[in-house]
Amino acid sequence: LLLNSFKEQLPVITDEWGDTTKIRIGRRSFNVIEGNNGTYVKVDKEVRTKKWSGSFNPHWAGLEVGTNLFLNNNYSIYNGTEFEQYGEVFDINPGKSLTWNLNFMEFAFKNERKTFGVITGMGVSFNDYAFDLPVTPRKQDGYGMTIPEPVSQEFSSVKKSKLHVNYLTAPLMLEVKTPLRMGSSRLYLAGGVIGGLYLGSHTKYKYYNKDKEKSKGNYNINQWKYDITGRIGFGDFCVFANYSMTSLFRESRGPEIHPLLIGISFP
Repeated sequence: LLLNSFKEQLPVITDEWGDTTKIRIGRRSFNVIEGNNGTYVKVDKEVRTKKWSGSFNPHWAGLEVGTNLFLNNNYSIYNGTEFEQYGEVFDINPGKSLTWNLNFMEFAFKNERKTFGVITGMGVSFNDYAFDLPVTPRKQDGYGMTIPEPVSQEFSSVKKSKLHVNYLTAPLMLEVKTPLRMGSSRLYLAGGVIGGLYLGSHTKYKYYNKDKEKSKGNYNINQWKYDITGRIGFGDFCVFANYSMTSLFRESRGPEIHPLLIGISFP
C-alpha cells in the first residue's frame, strides 16, 4: 500500500524486462537495478546549465536616504547689496541635511536576454537643507528675490534652521546586470536622469529653549528640476549619487545652488 502511494506521487518508470525501476525526484533519478549480483541503486543527477536569471528585476521602487551638499554655488546676485558681506550664506551642514525618497512605482523595458533594461517609475522626494548660519530664506518685500534673513536670537540661541522642499520624481535610467555575483544576487549598474516637479516647501528653525517657528512659501524654488544619477548595487542594496543640473532657486530670483545627494537605497 505504501509503495502504491509513492508511485502515485512520483514518476516511476520500468523497462520492458522489468529489471530496472527509475524514480525521478527533482533533478535526481534513482535507478533500482536487479542485476546478476543482486539489487542496487544508481543515482543520476541532471546537469543544470548556468545562465542569466530568467527575470529582470529593476531597482527603483523602494526607500532611499542620503545626505545633501551644495556645489557650484554662485552668490553674485547679492553683489552690491547688504547681503554680499555674508558670502555663501546658505551653506549647509551635510550631517543634518538629509533626503528621504519613497519610490512607489517602477516599470522596466528589457531586452530579450534580460541583461539590461530601461527603467522608469515614480516617487516622492523629501529634502532638508540645514543651514550652517542662523539664517532663514525669505522673499524680499514679500515678492522679490530670495534673501537671507537673520533669525532673532534675543531670547535663545538657534539650534537649527532649515529649508524643506518636496518633489514628485520620475526616472529614466539604463540598468545593466553584470556577470559578477554575490550569492544569488548579481552586481548591477544604472545611470540616467531623474526629473522632479516641485510640490511645496517651508522653512523651520528651532531654538535651544525648544521654541520653533515654521513658515510655508515657495521661496522662488524652481518648478522643475532634473538630476543626473549613477548607481551601483547588489540585490536589495544600492549606493547612488544624484547631482542637480538645475539650480535650487529660479534664475535671477535667488543664488545659483546645485544640490548633490549621496545616499543608499533599499529597492
